[in-house]
Amino acid sequence: LSGLFSVEKDIETAHIGDQIKSNKKKQPFRKLRKSAVNEVLLGLAQGKVDRARPGLILLGSMLSAYYTDLNSIVPSFKEFVDATRQLHELDEAHLIKDENANASSFDKLKSFIVNTYQSNETTSRYTMEDEVQTIGSLNTTQSKALQRRVLSNEKMLKQSMTSICRGSALRRARMAWWYFKTEAKQAANVHATAVALRQALSIDADTAIAMKERRYAEDETKDNAAEIDLVKRILDLGKKNFSLSHNESSTESSPFLESSQAALNMAIDQVGRWDANAAQTILQAAGVEDAEVTIDETSRELRHVRKYAISLRESVGRCLEAVSALTSVWDSDNDARISKSRREFWAAMSTFFSGKVSKDLRNVRVLANAGVDTQDRGGWLGVKFEQESPLPQRRRCGEATKFYLKKRDSQAGILISRISKLLNEYERRLEGIECFVYMHIVGIQLEKHCSVVRAKSLSAWEKRTDISTAINVATKKKIPKLVEELRMKLDGLPQVSHTTVIKAKENHLASKTLKTDLHKLANRRLGRAQDVATERVIGIVSLWAKHEESVAMEEVKALGKAVQEVELSIEASDVDRNADDFSFISSVKKEEEVLNEPNQESSSTSKGIGVNRRRTLM
Repeated sequence: LSGLFSVEKDIETAHIGDQIKSNKKKQPFRKLRKSAVNEVLLGLAQGKVDRARPGLILLGSMLSAYYTDLNSIVPSFKEFVDATRQLHELDEAHLIKDENANASSFDKLKSFIVNTYQSNETTSRYTMEDEVQTIGSLNTTQSKALQRRVLSNEKMLKQSMTSICRGSALRRARMAWWYFKTEAKQAANVHATAVALRQALSIDADTAIAMKERRYAEDETKDNAAEIDLVKRILDLGKKNFSLSHNESSTESSPFLESSQAALNMAIDQVGRWDANAAQTILQAAGVEDAEVTIDETSRELRHVRKYAISLRESVGRCLEAVSALTSVWDSDNDARISKSRREFWAAMSTFFSGKVSKDLRNVRVLANAGVDTQDRGGWLGVKFEQESPLPQRRRCGEATKFYLKKRDSQAGILISRISKLLNEYERRLEGIECFVYMHIVGIQLEKHCSVVRAKSLSAWEKRTDISTAINVATKKKIPKLVEELRMKLDGLPQVSHTTVIKAKENHLASKTLKTDLHKLANRRLGRAQDVATERVIGIVSLWAKHEESVAMEEVKALGKAVQEVELSIEASDVDRNADDFSFISSVKKEEEVLNEPNQESSSTSKGIGVNRRRTLM
């Protein structure tokens, strides 16, 4: 679109024909610069490109961190089980046994995870013989120290595991909250760039009134009638040239009549829209064969307009290709369409945010006792899950998300179809600008043809006059042989009289007049095309800007409701538990510092936890 506007701006500011002295106030967008429009267009385009990327990057990083924490659970339990096995080989193993006489929910969760890990385990770091040999080498004091260390690690592992389980709901809510907030920020950015684009293309009231007061339709009707009259004059001139070249007084029964009528019908059907075929047909009907225009015969204006016409057609073609690509993305028959991908993505994310696990009730019970939210308090799974597992305080995050997805790029297909229609209507303007070129070519070729006919007629008449004079002289001097030779030369020359030369001259002068009239008509039409040069492309850009402005505002409102639902899905107990876990982690770090075994890992998910829900999610 920026390239299309640039070409139209070049056409608008071009000094061609009578437009050099024309009043540029008729051009409503004459003050718009190409650089300004290009800047706001690129801003909106970049906003659309970056619309989804930051949110997905942020969500991906948070999911990766969560996935890393979950992946560390099974190896941690494996190390703890290996240490417990070593202690059981000692004589003091009953101390550990007495400490763990009563199995808790944590033990069940531990057993569940370890069994899952062992079922997939194929290798081990150490053999049991190596472990027994190592343990047997320890004395009683070392064994007791090892027991205390294992018990301390068990306490820390239990608390850390409980912290991960109880903080899962808050952690998932934080991911959704940050994603929605980032999406809202990007949508607001698109809205701001759309408003800037629309304001950059706005015009004042006086200019808008001047646009309405233009009466181009009436001028176009007059020029259409003048164009048909010019074509008839060209065909009449061709008829005269045909009579001169064939020495026929009537052309009613000649093939000229058919070609003349065909040219007239084509001119009526394509009035104001001459193409190469129409120009060739008119020239052939006028008696011009093998019409070719060299660079030397064209003017600077004609070369410039031809260059503008080619550039304009290429720009419109690129815009149509882009619209075609967008249409294929939104096509309902395409499996890779973007709306389907979004629904599948959010179906997977809603299942994750809900905390739903496998349907095995034993597993659900173990996780629920450990503090994991398996009831979908946020309502991510919608009405169906609510009917299966009713919960009075369940929120409506799933419904808010679906509402946002409906607003996301809503009516984009309609926008694309409207832009495609406007670009296809550009063909009429392209034909109008190309008509300028072909009218000039017809005028140049017609005048050139009549000039050649006049020169040939004059040359032939002068030769016949010279030979006739020589025959008269040879006759007076009684040289019959010379007279016979001269008469043979005279018979080989075209039958041209003085009247023929005069008519050829008149036809040549008429062709010059026709050439001038054709050029004036083409210049008038091009002048009107210059006055409205940028209106079509600005109409397309304004349509896009208004659509993005409206849709982005609806997206921001829908995302605000989604953010509110996520905040309300968090309970005070979740915040309190998170704060307790943070305090425990701090105390563990102090103990580790005392033991000179500092842990370099830090938990980024519990930082900045407060009572306020929004501060907690942040």
